[in-house]
Amino acid sequence: MPQRPPRFSWRRFAVVAADILFVWLSYCAAFMIRFEFTLDPEQAGILIQTAPIALVCFMVGLRRAGVYRGLYYYSSFPELMNIARGVGLSACVSGAAILFFRQGQFPRSVLLLHPILAFVGVAGVRFAIRWGKTRFNMPRAYTGQERSVLLVGAGELGESMLRQMLKTPAANYRVIGFLDDDAAKWGLRIHDYPVFGGRDALNDVLTRYQVDDIVIAIGSKRGEIVSDLVGRMRDFEKKPELKIAPSLSEMLFSPGREVRVRKVQPADLLNREVIRLDEARIASALRGKRVLVTGAGGTIGSELVRQALSYGPSEVTLLESHATSLFYIEGAARELARGAKITAVLGDTRDRALVDRVFAGHRPQVVLHAAAHKHVHQIEHNVAEGALNNAVATGWVCAAALAHGAEAFLLVSTDKAVKPTSVMGATKRLAEMVVKSYHGRGATRFMAVRFGNVLGSSGSVLTIFQDQLDKGGPLTVTHPEVRRYFMTASEAVGLILQAVSLSKGGEVFVLKMGEAVRIADMAKNLILLSGLEPGKDIEIKFTGLKQGEKLHEELMENPAAFAQSEHGDIYILRGENQPSPGLDAHMLELELAARGKDAEAVVRKLNELVPTFRPDAAHTPTPFPRIASPEA
Repeated sequence: MPQRPPRFSWRRFAVVAADILFVWLSYCAAFMIRFEFTLDPEQAGILIQTAPIALVCFMVGLRRAGVYRGLYYYSSFPELMNIARGVGLSACVSGAAILFFRQGQFPRSVLLLHPILAFVGVAGVRFAIRWGKTRFNMPRAYTGQERSVLLVGAGELGESMLRQMLKTPAANYRVIGFLDDDAAKWGLRIHDYPVFGGRDALNDVLTRYQVDDIVIAIGSKRGEIVSDLVGRMRDFEKKPELKIAPSLSEMLFSPGREVRVRKVQPADLLNREVIRLDEARIASALRGKRVLVTGAGGTIGSELVRQALSYGPSEVTLLESHATSLFYIEGAARELARGAKITAVLGDTRDRALVDRVFAGHRPQVVLHAAAHKHVHQIEHNVAEGALNNAVATGWVCAAALAHGAEAFLLVSTDKAVKPTSVMGATKRLAEMVVKSYHGRGATRFMAVRFGNVLGSSGSVLTIFQDQLDKGGPLTVTHPEVRRYFMTASEAVGLILQAVSLSKGGEVFVLKMGEAVRIADMAKNLILLSGLEPGKDIEIKFTGLKQGEKLHEELMENPAAFAQSEHGDIYILRGENQPSPGLDAHMLELELAARGKDAEAVVRKLNELVPTFRPDAAHTPTPFPRIASPEA
């Protein structure tokens, strides 16, 4: 229940008093206009007799319309509509009452003039308050210490950013104007600030004005805009700093994080559309539920924990093998818990007894399995570890979910599972098959979600590029034409949780990844974003594809064999991942080969179970591979 406002407020009393005054004055003005500013005694008597009726009707009507529930210094179009409703209702009631009281003997034009004048007066009070507060907050004069800002985007977000900058002198900004690609806005002004033109006008604006910051206030196609602006500024010695204004979706989908104007980040170079989620449906799948996240300390696992907590689960259990990662995600989870029970378990999904104890003790209803080794080149030389962690352990978690009555089990998979050329890809493809094989054995809904690379994750290409850039280069790219699909962790996890809410069981979902990005272009744009020149200040060096790597990744084997789900950014595969007969027995053989450190036998078994697996021609598995630390 919302709290009631205080029974008496001097500010509210002053506004009500002003409304009474303006309603009365407008009634008098309506009479004066009707009788050409000359009232005889009879006409003055009619005014005095009927004014109280009009005043009472109007004040009651305005109150009934909710006019006195608003914050007047935020008055806008909805408040105008409330005033219009109140005035319209009051005009009808007061007109009927006055005509009844006067037995029809009354100047009808007054009944039309009065509500018009009353609306102007009552609305004027609100907007005078808003104007006064805005003028009071605005700096009286610029000091010369402000950062001059050029806003890119003269739409709703751009106008909102301008108002915030004008109302917040402490922000220390001085707006110069706007750029917008909509030619209909060119030459116009927004709150008296000019729209100079489209992006083609950037060079002219930078030449004429000193611009410290360029703030991108557009919610879509940011990657294209960032890349274009970076390219246009490359010839300027003193380059403005690029920043991005948060969109409404970013503010809503960033639980527990401060969202404000920020510097452009490498992830902004991606030309991705804003993803819309059916939050109500996700909430229905998670609210009040017990959730288990394996690999909870990894990039995807930790984001799963954060976003899942925003939907009100009753308990979240974090299973992670890396102690430091578990420490940090447990702390973050407790800050976001909002009443949910948080349990941190230090352990490995390869420990089958531990997995069974976790399920028996916490009885999770929703299982989000993100624990996996992910680095392609590393698993090529740690074949046994990759098979145990990615495939065999997945089977154990599936078995525990089924045995303990979980409602839903989701496997986080990868585009490297499509026509795999690496052991890592083959193990993830086999994990998808294992998950699908459990569908129909009980009431648990088993599913997998497949997507591409996650920006900013440990060992991701952008993280490597940034480290290399900080050291002065060179930036190393495997091949001039290598392309990859990218998505932010926040986007991927939002769609993963959406898939849980959509699943009926047995699906392999594929997230819509947009266009594949050429890694060489990403390296070049990152150098330009840093204010440097590719090939001159920082070299880009091509090193050749590593063992197991592809030139181009794919999201599905047969692009025609998929169906659209109920969400526009999620597809459902058809016909892939049909489990081999006797898969459980084959998995046991794979486990024995992996525990025996027989890498060649593991590769042969993977080749047998995953028909599309084509090991790299250079594949020479180490007979006794080094043990890789588990990664989530």
